[in-house]
Amino acid sequence: MTVLHKDEGKVKINWRKEFRTFLQDVVGYLKRSAFAARIRPSVRRLRQAPRLYAAALAQLRRVRMVAQNATFDEAYAFAGAEIGIAQKREEIQWLFEFVRAARPRVVLEIGLDLGGTFFLWSRAAAPDAHLFAIDTRPPGRLGVWSAFPLVRRGFAVGAQRVSLLMGRDSHSETTFRRVAALLAGRPVEFLFIDGDHSRDGVWQDFHMYSALVAPGGLIAFHDISPNPAEWTQGVARFWQEFTAEHETKECVVSGEPGFGIGVYRVPFHGRNFGFTTASR
Repeated sequence: MTVLHKDEGKVKINWRKEFRTFLQDVVGYLKRSAFAARIRPSVRRLRQAPRLYAAALAQLRRVRMVAQNATFDEAYAFAGAEIGIAQKREEIQWLFEFVRAARPRVVLEIGLDLGGTFFLWSRAAAPDAHLFAIDTRPPGRLGVWSAFPLVRRGFAVGAQRVSLLMGRDSHSETTFRRVAALLAGRPVEFLFIDGDHSRDGVWQDFHMYSALVAPGGLIAFHDISPNPAEWTQGVARFWQEFTAEHETKECVVSGEPGFGIGVYRVPFHGRNFGFTTASR
């Protein structure tokens, strides 16, 4: 209790009550203000964060239960149920077997999306492989410790490592230099291009990143079907031009427009050993 002296006499002021009233006024103002509207989504996300992280950690435990030498059926079933995968089963199995036979020690995927194919490569690559992924999707407010990248980095099993370059444009020189720095002189042995679906975009990804691929290494492209969907027309045009100049293999399962996977093996000394003609 505080006493103030005034000309008209002594006035008692209850500072606790006054401060409580002040706080109530401030809270009321914030609730009515535009500021409150701006911070409300952030507050809501903070409240949801414990649940999101609990779910992410539970998913991460399930990821770790899938053995590094899992069969395609096991890995594909898990990717479909837990992660999300957009490729046709027969087509991606065809590519999975190529990758597993090669057992690459350095893998680069352009276009991570939900991470379904990236998970498959972790189970097809070498036990000590380093897997890289580039995607325009932002990682989240906590960077690599956000729930989405936390689970995807957990795809690594045993001695494997995962590096995610999220919120990045694969066509940026900055991104390319970052990838080259992380590689530290090691060549990529499997490159999967499934990012920008425009004709020029696919060509740019190929021209930039094929320079990092070892002789004999594999480069695969998704959505090369000559019966394209609206959003895969650019890739189909690229593939038509590409196959006119390079020896390739492809797997296109008939059916709905789009899809299809094409593979190119980087030649040794000017020859594309291992492939004969352009299609399957």
